[in-house]
Amino acid sequence: MSAKENSLETFNSKINKILVISDTHQNCYSDIDNEIKKQILIADLVIHCGDITSHDVINGIKENAKKTLIVHGNSDPPNVRGNIPSKIVFKIEKYIFGIIHPYWGGPPPLDFDLILEEFQGYKLDFVLFGHTHDAHIEEYKGITFINPGQGYSEFVVPMSFCLIEIKKSKISISINKIST
Repeated sequence: MSAKENSLETFNSKINKILVISDTHQNCYSDIDNEIKKQILIADLVIHCGDITSHDVINGIKENAKKTLIVHGNSDPPNVRGNIPSKIVFKIEKYIFGIIHPYWGGPPPLDFDLILEEFQGYKLDFVLFGHTHDAHIEEYKGITFINPGQGYSEFVVPMSFCLIEIKKSKISISINKIST
């Protein structure tokens, strides 16, 4: 486990709009949907919950975002995994967030207790996760679990992203689906 995975990164209150994406599964940043790229430009913080699959996508996000937090997923090749952590814990104002890609979790429904074991020692308010491609928000044991869904369209499953907005210590969360 890297030092970054053990530390609690703290952001100041200037982080008001957070974009959460996951499971983009693209080889090139140019292949990311234009709406997601637009959101990357305007968010104060961009979080990717894993399965990026290429350095080009990582670099594109980092070059276009104000701030980024990225974890790797099970579909990320070793050369991508080696450069990014498997989980991150961070704090904005009074809220503590964990980010993970629980590849061992299988299809929905996930065992949230197994995810929480990965964050022992932290009192989380939110867990941001990918892997299942199932966009949803669910509260469990007083913690809000958020999966932004998948960052590409496939068959009948639309791409989606999550926006978290923090204003005057109040938080709002929305899942946004993109029709193609």
